[in-house]
Amino acid sequence: MKYKKYNHISIILALIIFVIIGLMVRNSSEGILFDYDLLDFLHRDLNQFLISIMKFISFLGSGYFLFPAIGIAVTYTLIKRKYYISKLLIASSLGCWVLNYILKLFINRTRPFDYFLVEQGGFSYPSGHSMVSMSMYLTLAYLLCKSEKFKNKKVFIYTIAYIFVILMGISRLYLGVHWPTDILGGFLMGFIYYQLIVKAIKE
Repeated sequence: MKYKKYNHISIILALIIFVIIGLMVRNSSEGILFDYDLLDFLHRDLNQFLISIMKFISFLGSGYFLFPAIGIAVTYTLIKRKYYISKLLIASSLGCWVLNYILKLFINRTRPFDYFLVEQGGFSYPSGHSMVSMSMYLTLAYLLCKSEKFKNKKVFIYTIAYIFVILMGISRLYLGVHWPTDILGGFLMGFIYYQLIVKAIKE
């Protein structure tokens, strides 16, 4: 009961922060809060090797990689008649992407073009890579932890998931295609979305 209470509080706080930032950046082409300072710091001494690594990490969070990978996983779970897993995988990836697309259209924030190291279209807030990665990798961690085989490795599995999600956010900043507040917003909404689908979709 105590865990559920804290869980509800964390969702509410995440939503409040997400909305506040969203209102601050709506229809904007400028950075806010720590946006410029953090991007300037990351871009002070750019490294070609790091750029290549960040491009690869970013690719792992793109639709070009995720949708084929999730498609294969969903097909496999459908064949095995594991419909609960199929529904969660679809919701955490495609469902989250659709929500992100709608939020971006509504908030209409311009990307930080002056920092671009790669070409990237679309609006900026919240970061789609950060939001979908948070939702999907936490869902994968949740599904793994439901298995008897990994039940005692919950902390380790969630830690790995969070590390990868954070690296995804850093890659988007290093490549200069998002404001830091876009990444924060993506993390917050991805976390909220994950919590809601896990509760909404029943076995």
